[in-house]
Amino acid sequence: MLVVAGCSPSGPMPESPKLDRPLRTIDSLRANKNERSPTADSENSSVKSSEPIRDDDWFEDVTNTSGILSTYRNGQEAGHLFILESLGGGAGLFDFDRDGNLDVFLTGGGSITGAKPELQGLPSALFRNAEGWQFSNVTSAAHVDRPGDYSHGCCAVDYDNDGFSDLLVTAYGRCRLFRNQGDGSFDEVSDAAGIDRVGWWTGAAWGDVDHDGFSDLLVTAYVEWSPATDRPCRNSKNQREVCSPNRYAPANDCLYRNRGDGTFVEAGREFGLVTGGNGLGVIAAELNGDGLVDFYVANDESDNFLYLGNPDGKLSETAQSAGVAVNQYGTHEGSMGLDAGDYDRDGRPDLWVTNFEHEDNALYRNLGGQMYSQTTNQAGLAGRSRLHVGFGTAMEDFNGDGWLDLLVINGHVFYGGGQLPYRQHSQLFQNGKNGRFDDVSSVGGGYFRADHSGRGAAIGDLDNDGRLDFVVVHQNDPAAILRNRTPAKSFIRLELIGTQANRDAIGAVVTTLNQSRRDVRFVKSGAGYFSQFDRRVVLSGVTASVDFEVRWPAGRREVFRQLSEGQTHVLVQGKGLDDAVP
Repeated sequence: MLVVAGCSPSGPMPESPKLDRPLRTIDSLRANKNERSPTADSENSSVKSSEPIRDDDWFEDVTNTSGILSTYRNGQEAGHLFILESLGGGAGLFDFDRDGNLDVFLTGGGSITGAKPELQGLPSALFRNAEGWQFSNVTSAAHVDRPGDYSHGCCAVDYDNDGFSDLLVTAYGRCRLFRNQGDGSFDEVSDAAGIDRVGWWTGAAWGDVDHDGFSDLLVTAYVEWSPATDRPCRNSKNQREVCSPNRYAPANDCLYRNRGDGTFVEAGREFGLVTGGNGLGVIAAELNGDGLVDFYVANDESDNFLYLGNPDGKLSETAQSAGVAVNQYGTHEGSMGLDAGDYDRDGRPDLWVTNFEHEDNALYRNLGGQMYSQTTNQAGLAGRSRLHVGFGTAMEDFNGDGWLDLLVINGHVFYGGGQLPYRQHSQLFQNGKNGRFDDVSSVGGGYFRADHSGRGAAIGDLDNDGRLDFVVVHQNDPAAILRNRTPAKSFIRLELIGTQANRDAIGAVVTTLNQSRRDVRFVKSGAGYFSQFDRRVVLSGVTASVDFEVRWPAGRREVFRQLSEGQTHVLVQGKGLDDAVP
């Protein structure tokens, strides 16, 4: 029997990354292009064709022709109706082989077998991006085909600052840490690295809490549950149904401090984590303008957490005083997914959270001074999502007009006993440039006009055309690949490389200087729900030559001038101008 345990208390500055380090070999990744996903089975051997594309559709479902076939399994077929089945899985977009193209990782979930139920993990899947919307399954070649435990989410980071993105997979049981070997393969190093605690681990985000140049890891935990402690729950029709989290004691989140030598030590209480919370989504970003990385945690049926970084390397939990712990009526909600971004273009990152049925998804406007105001009503979002259960989400500029839009992936947790259907429409909200959002789901594409059991979604520019695409994971149905087909605009793409800061530059703030409009973007980790977004900054509608200011995590500002549009620019800390500007 798995015993779920909460977390309790328990190097030098990195050198400049070697950006020219070559891959030793990727021949094995190019081979066996048609290798079948280990998570797919015969009933999902093909993906249903989507309806014809309309001229004004924002997205096209290209799953059928992409080469990506993978299905997250939750064990529903066993008929146990465990709460474990309700959470689902996530997707990761990151360039694991450093060829300039985003690759796709999809968690596999697990199975439930036997009269005395046993949980078994199913393999996840990794697909290499070969350009032209063609992906090849390299799960076995990359050595990420070990099933592990019942998986949920994923989060990529270069935790050892060697220039290659590593991968963490969260799970019921133990998280798995895969170190990128730089030759197209990974080595599972969880035990050696000290990522070894048993629990129900859900969301994850990386950020350098103690300012030593190495990314630390915050992992959220859900509840204290096991098959042996499962409680039968019933719906209004007296039918057996999945339980809500409030039937179980909350579990405690973990914060693993990166020692800089490839190992970690759990130091959550030491760094200021509070207990409890039913954690699901988590994001790391610079949220209050002091240059230090912060974390926001979405908790299911309990108050959300806001951890602000401090100069002494500790975290302060401030959600209640900041106004982001509960809704405008002072009650907590069933929060799942989240994101941060400057939706009103005032230069400050706002917060966005998806919630349960009959609750509004929450938009918190950043007022400065570590204070927020919930502006769901003023933004025209009240009532728009009460007939849905929101999971995967993003606050991103999907139509390239410079204003951040909202994506919400919906699907119920109750198979048949909820007040709303299990499969639901996803939603797309366009920023009206006036503080309000318009529901444009009807022109989102065929995917938005169909019902799905949606969970995690990952956002990124999969074809490097300057338009943001996305990958979405479903419960017991194949993942979907959505290509952005909005009118092309001029764009610029930035990849930030920290040298004194963590190599992924999580917590950096990027601002345009010489454009007709002022754009501010935030380098973040852990956004959405159980997923990894493209960490590159993409700006649309820019002029031919752009100047940028970068405020590095726990560091100084630098200016990078005359960057050409239509290209990806790698901005390395210490290589800009005006480094002496405070």
